Amino acid sequence: MGLVRTISLPQTRNQHPVEDPHHSAAVKRGKAAVEKLQKRGILDEKGRRIRTDVPADMQENQGRDFGG
Repeated sequence: MGLVRTISLPQTRNQHPVEDPHHSAAVKRGKAAVEKLQKRGILDEKGRRIRTDVPADMQENQGRDFGG
C-alpha cells in the first residue's frame, strides 16, 4: 500500500447555529403528554410514575409487615 494523499478541507468561519423550527412544537407536545398522564394519575407532580401494581400496604410511605 502506498502513501495516502491528504487533501485540505476549507476552514469554515462564522458558523451560527440555526434555531430548529420544530423545537417549540415538540416541547408543547411533550408538555401536553405529561399533563395528560398526570390527569390520568399515571405520573405525579415531579413526573415520576405512580405505582399501582403493588398492594396498598406495600406502596411507598406505608407501614410494611413482612411477618418475621
